[in-house]
Amino acid sequence: MEGRGWIGRHGFWPLALLWLPAGVVAQAAMRFGDASFAEPGALLAALGSLAPVALCGLPLALGCRSLRRLGYRRAAWAVGIGLGVPTVAGTVVAGLLGPAAIVVWAVLLSLPAWIVRWWLARRR
Repeated sequence: MEGRGWIGRHGFWPLALLWLPAGVVAQAAMRFGDASFAEPGALLAALGSLAPVALCGLPLALGCRSLRRLGYRRAAWAVGIGLGVPTVAGTVVAGLLGPAAIVVWAVLLSLPAWIVRWWLARRR
């Protein structure tokens, strides 16, 4: 652990907390174009409303981290990307129903990662 730099030791947490809000912002930018963030106040309001979404990305990130710790590094990335894309899309749709729907949707879409982790750990 001493040979690793700051990113190697602490790089997981920023990525785990920011992947879902970054995906939501990227989807909004693709859908509405640059006009949606033309004013600085609009950007700050969007970032403030995305703060609770950051915690909703943790179940999938932790599931992928546990896959990586089992020694399945490529599978962890594949599962993270494969489930991350529908999670971002589902989060945007669930956002219309409220914060509780976002949490439920994010947890439900992270379940396959945890099931794969459980199955691979059991096979060892």
